[in-house]
Amino acid sequence: MRTVHGRVRRAISAVATGRPVVVVDEAVAQGYLVFAADAATPELLTFTVRHTSGYIRVALPSSECERLNLPPICRHDGEPRGTATHRVTVDFRETGTGISSIDRARTIAALASPDATAADFRRPGHVIPVQAGHRGVLGTEPGAGEAAADLARMGMRRPAGVLCELVSREDPAAMASGRELASFADHHRLPLVSIAEIAAYRRRTEPQAVRSAETTLPTGAGSFRVVGFRDIDDGCEHLAVIAGRADADAPMPLHVHVECLSACLIPWSLRSCPPDVFGSPACRCGAELDSAVAAMRAQGTGMIIYLRPPEQRACGLHAGTTMPDLLTETVAWILRDLGVYTVRLSDDAPELGLLMFGAIREHGLHVESSTSLWTAAG
Repeated sequence: MRTVHGRVRRAISAVATGRPVVVVDEAVAQGYLVFAADAATPELLTFTVRHTSGYIRVALPSSECERLNLPPICRHDGEPRGTATHRVTVDFRETGTGISSIDRARTIAALASPDATAADFRRPGHVIPVQAGHRGVLGTEPGAGEAAADLARMGMRRPAGVLCELVSREDPAAMASGRELASFADHHRLPLVSIAEIAAYRRRTEPQAVRSAETTLPTGAGSFRVVGFRDIDDGCEHLAVIAGRADADAPMPLHVHVECLSACLIPWSLRSCPPDVFGSPACRCGAELDSAVAAMRAQGTGMIIYLRPPEQRACGLHAGTTMPDLLTETVAWILRDLGVYTVRLSDDAPELGLLMFGAIREHGLHVESSTSLWTAAG
């Protein structure tokens, strides 16, 4: 993960200083030359045209597309407004034909300018604006446009990025991919990074969950401090149930439970009424959660992180129901928010717990192991 972090940091630094980078979209097996739109120069455009398809696009936030009156190029009947990615092509009004590197550089820089207005552009033109998804590479279907806009924003430049597909030198009728992209980046001394790596970097450096509520909850097992969190990505709500102090002074026994329809939404020791779902004894999740609550009460310290995934999980009912990888990032952010930097994990923790704590360690948190402590994941 440190290698991934370094690659993304190098790419951000390059974009921040006005240099291009190579972004790999592994989903379509091709690469893009990417740079910040507000750094566009005739020299950079000439380099881009020489090595790419020449179909130069500028990724912009939806708010900028609306502000500059850049409607979708086309929209199918019944399609909601704003779902089309490609916007009407433009030229800056003070350019000539609009096709030269000088003209296109001026148009691109103008699209990135906070002072530009809709009247500053002629339509149609030779530069293609595209709308980047509001979540960037953390969205549902991230592409090179989202990567370009994210890199520009993370480089402290205007959130507008230029992108264009790199053409294969071995087969000029095809796009470059794989080994050829790495060779191109190495030859021109450009950072190379993938969309997946940018997404992983953002999840580890940007908060993925924020506090939404806090209270003291009296239960049959005693009173616990409960802190609610809201997931930034999908809005799902999670809970941290805490006994004792949650701080950096001592390791915190931790149990992570993912809501499971087969078991019970609330552990028996916390319930004051019958369960409203199956409560199946064939599912171990509910029993493990009950055990964790009992251990937390007996020891007077501990934490349960109760996660609600975006899709319902049901052991034994839905084939292949596992915890989404993104929830491991959520756990790490909840721990950091609560000031917990060392947690204790049972040596016989299930595979799910081991995977989760691998992600926690990637966030700089420490994991201790002790066979005397309760299991670490449900």
